[in-house]
Amino acid sequence: MARQVRSEATRRKILDAAVEVFTEVGFAAADRGAIIERTGMTKGAFYHHFDSMEALASAIIDEGAALVVTELGAMSDSFSPALENILHSTFITADLFASNKVVRIAEQLTLAFGKFNDTAIAAYRHWIDAMTVEATRAIAEGDIRAELDPHMVSESIISATFGARVLGQTTSDDRDLVRRLTQMWELLFPAIVTETSLGYYREFLARESLRHVELDGSH
Repeated sequence: MARQVRSEATRRKILDAAVEVFTEVGFAAADRGAIIERTGMTKGAFYHHFDSMEALASAIIDEGAALVVTELGAMSDSFSPALENILHSTFITADLFASNKVVRIAEQLTLAFGKFNDTAIAAYRHWIDAMTVEATRAIAEGDIRAELDPHMVSESIISATFGARVLGQTTSDDRDLVRRLTQMWELLFPAIVTETSLGYYREFLARESLRHVELDGSH
């Protein structure tokens, strides 16, 4: 048991060091030796846990995706109106991206490899499925237009959110991501929100945006 605990601690140390190095220089320029040196371990300890840099990157993607799934799990448990949950979830991912290095590097690695691994695919499918449930409920609540397909609405929102985060990497200002998400919703609202609910959700968006700008400023 003690050996297993030590092994997990060693693996954790390698992952943390890799996240720091990838944050500083990017995956392409990262050197295995720099990661090993930062951990203070031997090459043998590194290779015992990760036989390649790709395996190390995949483990970080796994962890980042799992963190996103955990954070978004609360969306389906909320008793708030469904469209509030949907909107809130997009800003939650912005907070994760701004405040959690593992999540941020995991997404950057996914883009660097040009494909999702199984865990990342599962995370995004989970998000789409959960949001589709909420979109269906939002239609029943009269907030999303009844003629729209809830799955299509969910995929469109998540695609736009992902794109906003990718564009957000062009600036070091975390508040810029909140601004992009706010603009995204301002454009989406007329297309998906019922006319009777439009005024309320514009006010809700303004409050949500302001709250997350304040949160990002405190990171």
